Amino acid sequence: MADLVVKDLKELADDLTQLAEDFKAATDLQNESRDLWGQLNANLSMKDFAYNWEVHRSDMADKMSSFSEKVAKVDEEWTKADQKMKDSFKENDA
Repeated sequence: MADLVVKDLKELADDLTQLAEDFKAATDLQNESRDLWGQLNANLSMKDFAYNWEVHRSDMADKMSSFSEKVAKVDEEWTKADQKMKDSFKENDA
């Protein structure tokens, strides 16, 4: 079961890193259709939405990056502890 947890932590950290990078790179998409709306109010609303989304997206990306780093650190420490335990069993068997 412990090996499964370690594997899951590594995959989670990798997935979170990729997701945060995707969020950070999404700036090109937010204004893509801003002037396609025929009505002025609709155009203004879409521009407001794009700006608000930019602020929230950046915050979410930062939080995902931070969480990913923490999960990666947990994975690293768990792997070290697991290796130390394996090494101690080998020493006791010798």
